[in-house]
Amino acid sequence: MRFLRRAGGLHPASIAALLLGLAVGTPLSAQRYLLANGSALDAADVTLKGDALVQTRKLAGGGSMEQRFPLATITRLDWPEPTELAETAALITAGHGQAALAKITPLYRQFDPFPKTPGSWWTEAAMLRLRALLAAGSPPVEITAAARDIMGRATDPEAVGNAKLALAEVDLRGGKDSIADALIDQIVTDAPAAVRARAWLLRGDLALKRKAYEQALEAYLRVPALFGTLDELMPAALLGSARAYKGYGDKGRAERAYLSVMDEYPNSAEAAVAKAEAGL
Repeated sequence: MRFLRRAGGLHPASIAALLLGLAVGTPLSAQRYLLANGSALDAADVTLKGDALVQTRKLAGGGSMEQRFPLATITRLDWPEPTELAETAALITAGHGQAALAKITPLYRQFDPFPKTPGSWWTEAAMLRLRALLAAGSPPVEITAAARDIMGRATDPEAVGNAKLALAEVDLRGGKDSIADALIDQIVTDAPAAVRARAWLLRGDLALKRKAYEQALEAYLRVPALFGTLDELMPAALLGSARAYKGYGDKGRAERAYLSVMDEYPNSAEAAVAKAEAGL
């Protein structure tokens, strides 16, 4: 995240100047499009029209004119991290898929013309939009289109890997278990850690669906064991382990796993599911 660094070690006069700048409203990071010729356009001064940004200028004698800046001439975006990213992630965690989709879609469209431009937030917005579609239970055709869009335009290996996993999840939901299983095997080869962790969750879901409870438990428990820093995946891993324990009759461990979800991640969507399934 691109936040202002701590001002430790600055001369008092420098700190005073910084505070004065904040007081009069000087932006710490503007929303600007940087052009190949070295100039910059404030986002508030331009409108996207087709394949160009258009700036309307007032003429001295009255009237106005439009100046076009082709998107191909934009070399970088100078843009602070949009607050919608964290807000959308929180909505998804809480299980509010439709609200998350409504929150992230305008941002995704805003950056859609700049998927590979340095400084663009398109990849982050596209991934959150895909997760929101999955959380909202959107039609498979919409999820598939969003995943393939990322696979075709993103350059980040983690984004591409997670998009492929979304396709596997669509197959799993559609009853194409063997296709989903084969796709997961293909994806995880040399995949980033976050992709491998999500793959183990899907493997657990596949095994649980087949009532292979021990295999499911092994898959779910790999997530906290090997990917413990990915805290956003822990509620799903714990809920999956509770279901696996319950499946092969270990009620005590199942109940403890359900309670762990509710106690450690009370604001997650999985906590509400755990409470219902545990009868608490």
